[in-house]
Amino acid sequence: MSRAVAVIGAGWAGLAAALSLAEAGVPVTLFDAAPVAGGRARSSALDTPFGRIELDNGQHLIVGAYRETLALIESVGATPLLRRSALELQSPSGFAMRAAPLPAPLHLGWALARASGLGARERLALLGLMARLRSAGWRTPAGETVSALLARLRQPPRLVARLWAPLCIGALNTLPEAACAQAFAAVLRDTLGAGRADADFVTSDAPLGELVPEPALRRLQQLGASLRLRSAVRELRRVPGGWALRAGGDEAPFAAVLLALPPWSAQRLLAPLGLDVAPLRAFEPEPIATAWAFWPADAAPALPRWSLLDEDPARGHYGQWLFDRGAIGEARVAGIVISVASRTDALPAGALADGIAGQLHEAFGDPRPTALRIVTERRATFRCTPDRPRLAIDHFEREAPGLWLAGDWLWPDYPATIEAAVRSGRQAAAAIAARATR
Repeated sequence: MSRAVAVIGAGWAGLAAALSLAEAGVPVTLFDAAPVAGGRARSSALDTPFGRIELDNGQHLIVGAYRETLALIESVGATPLLRRSALELQSPSGFAMRAAPLPAPLHLGWALARASGLGARERLALLGLMARLRSAGWRTPAGETVSALLARLRQPPRLVARLWAPLCIGALNTLPEAACAQAFAAVLRDTLGAGRADADFVTSDAPLGELVPEPALRRLQQLGASLRLRSAVRELRRVPGGWALRAGGDEAPFAAVLLALPPWSAQRLLAPLGLDVAPLRAFEPEPIATAWAFWPADAAPALPRWSLLDEDPARGHYGQWLFDRGAIGEARVAGIVISVASRTDALPAGALADGIAGQLHEAFGDPRPTALRIVTERRATFRCTPDRPRLAIDHFEREAPGLWLAGDWLWPDYPATIEAAVRSGRQAAAAIAARATR
């Protein structure tokens, strides 16, 4: 039987795993049904009044705490494309907070002391929440939601509306009344509750494809890996000493298989093997939409590099974050993130774009965008609820030796993030490589 490993899925988890395996000298074949790599964090071209513009399928944010993601970007030589800035939060309603260049936790204390849009009561409540979570080891009661956590720790309504709810919705893609408090605490632990640089915002004006997917594929080719895009894997079969995999009309043997797929995709390959896929089916997908706004490059309103937005669904204002992507060709471009986008499913065609255009005009003034393009990733993440399944990369390895999992749903402490995907991919690759050298 070959020592080769099949990695199915060329998203960030699969790319991280394939690179780690290839660097360790393990023969790798990378499969993906799509024509491009990147999975749910990939580049995408949009037709606009200013021509065809290469952007992303969704606006993503990397923070300083995403060490594995930043290491992956560095390993493929794309770090020069990144811009790193100290934590700064602001919103059109007057909330503003910026971390100071001081050691933790002084950086946060300074930010709160000078924050605008919060009264003394809100500042003390924020510090109290962070202190209580830290003293509890960043653990919350089993089954607790974010709304219950905020109520238990007596967070004032204005602080919830201006800070905690937008952070929860943005980080977990789940409304606070349903979101997992433990996952939210983990995010706070690794950002606001960690070192000063961990809360940094790391942005890029380059499309996502240039950060990892494209340079990762080039590096894999240099390492001798086999790349099979546009190759949907149709069947897995257990054979003596390993696995047989059928993609298209071809069948090939592998010592191990890593499914770097979302749970709803992985279960379709696993169910015919007689494995219990009920935990995978229990994950509920939740969409994220990005409204790409376009103005003439020389006739756009004054935009911050990023900003919290004041959400008001009753008025069609569903945007939570704005990220200014600067001038691209003849256009000025901004990405507006609409998390928990299932709330907009029943809106009439065009109503979401009209609402976002009104939200931008109210926040930043004239002129209104020349055009808006809504891009929705229907299965962007799973709903990060307290009762979601917790699985590990080796969940099926005992019943099906040589079968491994990777993806943003396999880091139990975390919501669905790029960092969770990369961590799981690298962890799975290390386990597979260790078995290969025994």
